[in-house]
Amino acid sequence: MENQEKTCGVCRHFCRHYVRLSKNKYMPLDEGHCTEPRCRDKKVDTPACWRHSQRKEAEQER
Repeated sequence: MENQEKTCGVCRHFCRHYVRLSKNKYMPLDEGHCTEPRCRDKKVDTPACWRHSQRKEAEQER
């Protein structure tokens, strides 16, 4: 886990966007937004900024 590259996708401030496929099915997109300190559009593989804070293990499994 410590060898993992720091990207926005593993930061706790990153909120991933989803697209609705059917009534109860959603597909995650490779896009989202950062909420620290304001909302900014980001991609999952964007290199992390200095505000990066590792997401907890339980949250990553969602």
